[in-house]
Amino acid sequence: MTTGRSIVSSCAAHAVLAGNPSERYGGAITAVSLPDLTAMAALRESATGRFAHRGTDPAQRALVDAAVAAITERRGEVPPVELSLSTNIPDGVGLGRSAALAIATLRALRAFDGDEHWDAADLAATAFDVVGARLGADVSLAEFAVPAHGGAVAATFESDTTDTIDTIDAPDDLPLFVAWSHDDSTAIGRSTDAAPRTANRSLRRRFDGGDATVTAAMSELRVQAGRARRGLIDGDLKLVADAVHRTLGVRLGVSELTPTERRLVEVGRTAGAAVNVTGSGRSIVGLARHPEHLEIVEAAYETAGLRMLTPS
Repeated sequence: MTTGRSIVSSCAAHAVLAGNPSERYGGAITAVSLPDLTAMAALRESATGRFAHRGTDPAQRALVDAAVAAITERRGEVPPVELSLSTNIPDGVGLGRSAALAIATLRALRAFDGDEHWDAADLAATAFDVVGARLGADVSLAEFAVPAHGGAVAATFESDTTDTIDTIDAPDDLPLFVAWSHDDSTAIGRSTDAAPRTANRSLRRRFDGGDATVTAAMSELRVQAGRARRGLIDGDLKLVADAVHRTLGVRLGVSELTPTERRLVEVGRTAGAAVNVTGSGRSIVGLARHPEHLEIVEAAYETAGLRMLTPS
């Protein structure tokens, strides 16, 4: 959105329904955007004629510096603007906060120079470079390809390149929810930061070593991503829910949940929902049986002291 010499760009959070973490191993995922959770980058022409970032958060400053370096390499310079970032995506829970901030920032910087329509694949690759290569985060291309395209997305991957990616018209009545722990003591980057990274390294070693259990699991996860895709396209919510449920089951065969993830899963399953862990964080994504069932699930999470959101 442009008003004079001001621009605001945004990017929604996302959650993977099925297939993860096979996207790191030549697999596939089906994922959805969460439009109620967004990152926003606001630009206005700088009075000094130089680029400036108005934020004080160290993590955001590092991300902006990396984004500026990436833009400078590709375009020669960044526009003379003041940048401010804001987001309501919870930090460190696996809903794509860093990816959304990076994409919103890159979109805004490009749009200020009149390039309003950045190719989604290039945008995802650049944001992946910002957060992965430049900031050293343990991320996959899928974490950027999904929010760069937006909406519901089905994608297959070969290493760190996208093989195919399709946007899907998901049913309007999809009884979707995400839930997370808002206990900052378990946030990524704090006391449990090493656990997801260790789990990812262990899976990578086993996969690269030809572990038959892991390679079979990644093949099965790719199948479940395809089933979720087909269910969304056909409006078959039972098929989507089964793919979500089976994805978690396959994951449990090759990796363990953190205590926070386990609690989130147990609350959802006890309430009768199909759930899956979203990523290396402390959140889950799930499907209720129908819209009215969402109220029962929400009450269960509220009673457990956990946060739940039903995307609009």
